[in-house]
Order: sequence, then C-alpha cells, then structure tokens
Amino acid sequence: MRRLFTPDAEAEFWPPRPSRFWWAVLAPLRWLYARRNYRVAEVRVEDLAELFRRFDPQDGILIAPNHCSHADPHVIGQVARSIKKRFYFMATQEIFRPHGGLDGWLLQRHGVFSVDRESMDRRAIRQAVGLLTTGRELVVFPEGEIYHLNERLSPLLDGVAFIALAAQRELAKAPGERRVWILPTFIRYHYLDDIRPRLESAMSRLEERLLLTPARSVPLHERIIRFGEVGLTIKEKEVLGHSGETEGDLPARLSRLSNAILEKWETTFLKKSPSAETAPLRVKAIRRHLLEILSVEHPDPAVLSQAREALDNLHLVLQLFSYRGDYVAEKPSLERMAETVEKFEEDIYGSVPLPKGRRCARVVFGEPLDIRKETDSGRVRSAAADVTAHLEKALQGLLEGSR
Repeated sequence: MRRLFTPDAEAEFWPPRPSRFWWAVLAPLRWLYARRNYRVAEVRVEDLAELFRRFDPQDGILIAPNHCSHADPHVIGQVARSIKKRFYFMATQEIFRPHGGLDGWLLQRHGVFSVDRESMDRRAIRQAVGLLTTGRELVVFPEGEIYHLNERLSPLLDGVAFIALAAQRELAKAPGERRVWILPTFIRYHYLDDIRPRLESAMSRLEERLLLTPARSVPLHERIIRFGEVGLTIKEKEVLGHSGETEGDLPARLSRLSNAILEKWETTFLKKSPSAETAPLRVKAIRRHLLEILSVEHPDPAVLSQAREALDNLHLVLQLFSYRGDYVAEKPSLERMAETVEKFEEDIYGSVPLPKGRRCARVVFGEPLDIRKETDSGRVRSAAADVTAHLEKALQGLLEGSR
C-alpha cells in the first residue's frame, strides 16, 4: 500500500512522451518483466479485435479495469500489443521517481503520464481529456489503490467519469458525431501451479515473525484467519488501548478500528463530521489537509509531529480497508488465500512479494458505456455520479460472470 510522499514530490508532472522506437524495443522486455516479477505466464482475452472494430477511429476509448494486482498494467499492455495498438496510461506520480527518474523516463516512452491523486491534478486531467478528444485509448484504474481483492470490487472513485464527461463536452463543441466511450474491463487471475506448499511455508515465516508457533497441522485457511486476528488484536491494543476480540466478528472489528482512527484525525484537522462515505475518501480528505501543513515553510514542530503520526495512522486505515475480514472464510480458494498471504507479506516486510506461482490472467471486456448520452442533460455532478454507478454495476457484472 503506497504512502503519501512529501510536498516537494507533488509538484512535478510527467507527461507522456511515446516513442515508436522505444515502444517496439521495450515491449518484449516489459512482458519478460511481468513474467519474472509478477509470474504472469499467460494472458487470455476473447473477441478483442472485433470489439475495437465497433468504435469509430476518431472516438476516444477510456479503458477502466479493476485493479487487484501490481501486474495489471502489464497485462493490459500485453492486450494492447496483441492488437497492435498503443494504449496510454494514467499512473500515480510516485512510481516515476525511483532510480533517479529513470523509471519515469521509461514510463513516459510507453505513453504513461503521472497524476497527483491527493488533489485535483488539472494537468493530468487536461492530458487525459486531450488524449480522448484526439481518438486515443486511455487506461485509468477507477479503484485507485491496489487492495489485492480479485473477487471483490472496491468502491470506485469518480475520476474516470469526470474525465470522460469532460472529454465528451469538448467534442460536443465541434461538428460531427465523435464520442467518448468507457470500456468496463475485468482482470481475473488464477494459478497454474499447486502453490499450497509455498503458502504454508510463507505462513510459517509470518507466524514466527509475530512470535507464534507455526501451526503446521492446522488447515491453511484457518492459519491465515488466526494470523489476521492476532495482527488485528495487536493494532487494536496499540491504537485503542484494548482488544476487541469480544466485540464482534473480524469485519466489525476492522470497521470499528478504522472509524476510531478516522474520527480522531477528522476531529483534529477537519473539525467536522466526515463528508465522504468510504474509508478511502475519508483518508483522502484528511491527507489533503495534511499536505497543506507539510507545505508550510516553517511549520510548528508539534503540529508537524502530529501530522506525521496522522499519516502513519491513515496508512494503517488503508491497510485495514484491504482486509475485509471474511474474504478467506467465505471461500478459501488458493487464489484468495494467496492474495491474503501476499498482502500480509507486503504489509509486514515492507516490499512487494513475488507471487507464489505462475498465473494466468483472463481479461474480459464489458459493454461499452456511451458517454454522449450522459451529457445531453447538461448535469455535471449528477452525471459523474450516474456514470460511476453504471461503471461499477458493469464491473460487478463482469466479476460475477468471470466466476
């Protein structure tokens, strides 16, 4: 789960600088990277060429996939390569800065541009609108964060709808029938190898990390649930001063701990009740205020210390949000258990773990959403909410159909 960067990293915008040469040279290397680092052995997609023939070449296509894995952009890039198209991508700006900006340079040559997700990034929005109004294919992940929940859809942010509507309104100023489409897309992973022995070994290491005796004789899904309960109890005692073991099931305890943290910092910094319904949106509202504090040239040391504590707490809220409490218990499949174990590893060890075996990625496209129909009424806010709801319903349908 990403952490909030300091304000000096927030100002830079990385525009796309696509290069045919670098695209051709790096495409095989990008796929090799996905195979080695994310264990994606195969990408399956049906009727792809036929789908894209339905669109006018001058239409803008906003591809909106679910976002459950770090491999997702590589999978969609392989889809583009298979039909000889170049997709543009919007990506969080933090991934552009490593290795002295070399990562950013390479991403730009692949048509990737940055977005500051902590604010209304007008440069990124203008860039996205410009691509759609000139008949390009743009990929934006509407869930925002990676929650490692391939069989659950997290609440969508309204950025995709806002960008599509803004682009369609620009097209409406010119003559012709050009339009913008949102293409609901679902990525589903399943393992090709028997990864249970590796998951059991990983759980033993995790249990030892928390000074637990590895429960090798206990069914794997029960070990995973037990480990999650222990980790949650530790955090409850750290944040609340007591355990909530007798105060409800895991989903209720996760929700209670998150709400306690959010209410504390909303009261401290926002001086009001939450204006958003979901934990990620509440986190974003507080983060925005914290950025203002961190941007002050000579902040009060006490306030600065409090802001840093709040950032750590908000990071914990997003981690808690990614554990739904009943995900493994509901269906202890290898995929769900692997996602949860790898999430434990990422949160405890602080780095993205290598998947436990080779995976196949299946990509399913839904019925395109015609954004021109949504702009006829002239409603702005309600139109964005309506489009987001339609997209969420479409992605949910694709999720259920992919089972």
